[in-house]
Amino acid sequence: MKKIIILIVALLVGIVFMTYLYFSKLGQENNAKDLALQCATNNASLVVSFQNDKSFYEIIKAQNLVQQVLGKEKTNFLTELKTLIIDDNGLNSYIKDQNIYISLLPDSNQSLNFLLTVQIKPEEDVSKLNTLIKSKKYISLIKDDLYRINLNDTISAYAQIKDRVITFSTSLKLIKDAAVRLSENPFTDYIKEHSGAAKSALAQVYLNFNQAPLLLKNILSGNLNGNIAFINKQNGFASLSYNFSKERILFNGNTTLKNEDSYLKLFETSAAQVTNIQNILPDNTANYTIYAFEDFPSWYKDFILFQTQIKDSDRAKSIINDVKNQYRTDLNSIFPIYTKNQFATFQLSTTEKLATIQLSNGEKVKQLLLDVSTDYNEDIKIFKSSNILYSYYGEAFKHFSRPYYIIIDNYMVVANNASTLQSFLNSYKNNKLLIQKADYLDAMNQISSTSNVTYYINLKNSSDILRDNLSLKYYKHLRADSGLRSFDTFCYQLVADQNKFITNVLLNKYVQALIPDSLSIR
Repeated sequence: MKKIIILIVALLVGIVFMTYLYFSKLGQENNAKDLALQCATNNASLVVSFQNDKSFYEIIKAQNLVQQVLGKEKTNFLTELKTLIIDDNGLNSYIKDQNIYISLLPDSNQSLNFLLTVQIKPEEDVSKLNTLIKSKKYISLIKDDLYRINLNDTISAYAQIKDRVITFSTSLKLIKDAAVRLSENPFTDYIKEHSGAAKSALAQVYLNFNQAPLLLKNILSGNLNGNIAFINKQNGFASLSYNFSKERILFNGNTTLKNEDSYLKLFETSAAQVTNIQNILPDNTANYTIYAFEDFPSWYKDFILFQTQIKDSDRAKSIINDVKNQYRTDLNSIFPIYTKNQFATFQLSTTEKLATIQLSNGEKVKQLLLDVSTDYNEDIKIFKSSNILYSYYGEAFKHFSRPYYIIIDNYMVVANNASTLQSFLNSYKNNKLLIQKADYLDAMNQISSTSNVTYYINLKNSSDILRDNLSLKYYKHLRADSGLRSFDTFCYQLVADQNKFITNVLLNKYVQALIPDSLSIR
């Protein structure tokens, strides 16, 4: 009996030991698989992932739009690298069917550069790969595990093989930085969590908003402000699948915000809405941001809690109470009652900034605001007190402290200059509207008709604004025929989905349909 017990105990110990060895080995293999991803995500705000498969290269070759976005220099680099590495059956056998990561990173001299990262297949012998590499005349050893690759007469790149991970770049700095892997990186964890849903996609793009300011610092000539200021101090990530098209560049996926003090969190749980506030915007609108929600009373309730959270509620209460005491006007009986379900900020091609709020009864609001307003002319008024709109709508209106305003057709439109509102009125009364533009309608037809937050940029109307805000190198690429000149629209659309946003990202070019000769007027 004692022998049986001993055998059973020994068997159990053996099972436990074997189980430990199995999962320990499995953990080591998984960690090895993560090393390439850890290199790719270190300091990165944008990572593209795709499988090293022949079909991928055949499909992407037909997508000329991607080449326009990348520019001639980056396209040539990737093309030459593919020719020498991927098209070489011997070299490619070590990384075939593996995930390749392309990270866009800030480099020295106010530039951006690519870092390519790939894991060597677990069954392949690294020493044999090193021997094969040394036989290639266009590859030379610099030191230890670092190589120089002569892609052609004008382009050289570097490659490092370390811990079964290969990194490629034209920048030694990025190669060196990639070798410092972070054992804990929220961006790495996010990509691992969302990579399963992307297996059917041709390519996947991951965004890390935490690192975006460092990236944009090398693109912008000034500070991160305006309609893209939301990116600053934004703790969030996005996972986007690339949809192949010869007409446009379109991504679909989701955006997740981690910081509870983000203004966008106020729109995260509300049902998406069909917006129409964009219908009043002038045809020279350069960009806009539209915010939409189910109903204002519910949104405003969340907004008051949000103000308390960011320690801004006392200021709002003080502003509202001062107006009530000084002008005998209860603002709480105006804005929370007569605001509908959407508001927007926008900028004209002439750089002027405006904002608009949709109202349920514009004439009533006009009457109720008489005591807190001063007439500029028959149509245009100005608030007597500051930060009234900020107290009810928050961050979107923080740059309109004491604005001029008009109320027309159940819309309040505000601006910091009366002349800006007069320009708006002229466009509105003469029906010179963005909604009349064919390229705008074409772009909006490519994305969801319902949303909670939409960032829109009209690239043609934004030309002067971008010229003043982009460094010369990137502005030239924007305006080059071989670059982004033919594109007219960029849109980043957020649709609430519980604790995240379903996301559509569009870079569109409108191509006017040709009328067949048989239908033309003779």
